[in-house]
Amino acid sequence: MKIKKQLSAFLLALSLAVMNGCGDSSAGDKLSSAADPSISSSQAESSSAADSSSSAADSSSAAAVVYDYERGTDGYYNLMDELKLFEMKTQQAGTCWLYAGRASMQTSYEKQTGKELKMEIYDMLDAIYRDDKQEGFFVNSGVDKGELGGWQWMITDTLSRGYKDGITLEGSVIIDPADREAIKNAIKTRGGIAAEVCDKNVGRKYFGKYLTVNYAEPDSYDHDLTLIGWDDHFPKDYFADPAKQDGAWIAYNSNIGSHFYYISYDSPFGYTISHTVSDKYSQVLSYDAGNEMDRYVKTGDSTKVANVFHNAGKLAAVGTFNDFDKQGIKIEIMSADFKNVLYTQDAVLDYHGYHTVELTKPVEVSDFAVVVTYEKGAPVEGESIENGDGMYKTVSEKGQSFVFAGGTWKDLSDADAKTVLETDFAPGNACIKALFVK
Repeated sequence: MKIKKQLSAFLLALSLAVMNGCGDSSAGDKLSSAADPSISSSQAESSSAADSSSSAADSSSAAAVVYDYERGTDGYYNLMDELKLFEMKTQQAGTCWLYAGRASMQTSYEKQTGKELKMEIYDMLDAIYRDDKQEGFFVNSGVDKGELGGWQWMITDTLSRGYKDGITLEGSVIIDPADREAIKNAIKTRGGIAAEVCDKNVGRKYFGKYLTVNYAEPDSYDHDLTLIGWDDHFPKDYFADPAKQDGAWIAYNSNIGSHFYYISYDSPFGYTISHTVSDKYSQVLSYDAGNEMDRYVKTGDSTKVANVFHNAGKLAAVGTFNDFDKQGIKIEIMSADFKNVLYTQDAVLDYHGYHTVELTKPVEVSDFAVVVTYEKGAPVEGESIENGDGMYKTVSEKGQSFVFAGGTWKDLSDADAKTVLETDFAPGNACIKALFVK
């Protein structure tokens, strides 16, 4: 996985302390105003007292300069021009990643339904790090969950298993962070995009009414925010660190709050991810804790895996991950003993990330298997990893997940599954979820 593999150090060593756990502001930042000494303290909330004298001097010396750029309609788009309910709130503690992910979901939900999506940040935090679960992400005693931080795929892995109030994560599209047109298209068609940026020791600056930043060579990616628009003609001279080209992303930065944040097109992103949610499903069944490391198994030209569930109702959709840019799959709903096929449907997973594939018609089930055949590789859990701050834990039990190998169904929890599948890790449960009619 192009993006997750860049960040797989977390799951190789679980270095929780260096995750995107940004605070309310970055102490090392410098925020000054150019040609606008009347900017309020609330607009410049990240400015330190030590910077105040130099900021005043900058404003005084630049008093003759007028920064009066007004955008046109060409090459411009901002979600906030069409959304009436979404609010750009200021974060608490080290939860920028949750604010960014929530904003992506809230903007997409309002865009699709016209309704407000209410999600509490600390409910999301508890869902991800709570102790009363068998597997997933855990922190050790004494570690502050609010300050610890996290990444977007942790939101995907947790919320795709079902959330609360009938809300389920429906899709997470991993976008090439260097593909400007793909990011634009996703913002316009889906909603806000969670992006990883450099936030510490950067030169934020006001040019008139515009708060801008340009970090052509980032020290590190340490903060998540939400891209909500763009302006192709935004002046390249409106950045403390000079930009090479006109154009900027318009962003909601939870460190700033309700003021738009303009990021130069020169500034790269660590990752960009679009989340969407749905309120159509009553229940989500799954065994996997996620697909963080893009772990998958392959048995030949195609790979068939299955999860066996014991639950009565109307099956409405199947959730799964795709570790490739695109691949075809075949879904079969079968009896739990794999003897009878109840339903079949072909589908294409056309982006890298998490998918929910809606069935053409709901299927009445009780004891049943969801069988998925993947063209390129079947996503599975990786192994448990821990360090001094916490752990990522996976649990596989007999009778849950199977792979079709050597002409027979093999339980993925068997001790020899690694040898049979010739993998360099012990595969966990298959990443297949069963979603039921509401």
